[in-house]
Amino acid sequence: MFWAAAIALACRMPAAAQETPTDAEMRQTHAVLLGLAQDGALPERDNSGDIYYSVVENPDAPRLATRLEVSGAPCRARTISALQFPDKWATLTLGLVDLARITSVTAYASVEDMIAETNPVPLDSEAAVQVVLAGEGLYCSSRMSLSGEAATGETCSDRLDLPMMDAEQKARARRALAIVADFCKAPGFRRR
Repeated sequence: MFWAAAIALACRMPAAAQETPTDAEMRQTHAVLLGLAQDGALPERDNSGDIYYSVVENPDAPRLATRLEVSGAPCRARTISALQFPDKWATLTLGLVDLARITSVTAYASVEDMIAETNPVPLDSEAAVQVVLAGEGLYCSSRMSLSGEAATGETCSDRLDLPMMDAEQKARARRALAIVADFCKAPGFRRR
């Protein structure tokens, strides 16, 4: 049932989804799946990457800046994030995501169902408000502090959570998922 829904979702996307995505479309796909494009936030763009900034109104709150670069293999991206609390040294996190590693895609109708991992719904269901993308070593990162503290070893996450709470988030998420299914050929979208 899930596989039929994934194929139906890919077929409902505009014809452009079948073409090779542009570099900007691939960066947008990565940004959506990594949670950088919150509420449709637009990055500062340059020739090789996009920079996303956290929107902070409180001067005592930490600031986060993330640079996203798509590598020579468009389904892979690098991130460099700097998190800085006021009057403190920044902590840098270097990350690598590989969308071709997605081996399962599960949609849920509520955050509670996602946490409990119960009651999945079809991916193309209007009831879907959360999608879990999973795969071994999907996103790996290492962290270091500019204060001179020791760097942490590489850690890898096998999961990305994708919210689809409103119409705009659903549209961005579905476009990103269609690109991953069609272009990255992620096994999580294939029939078995």
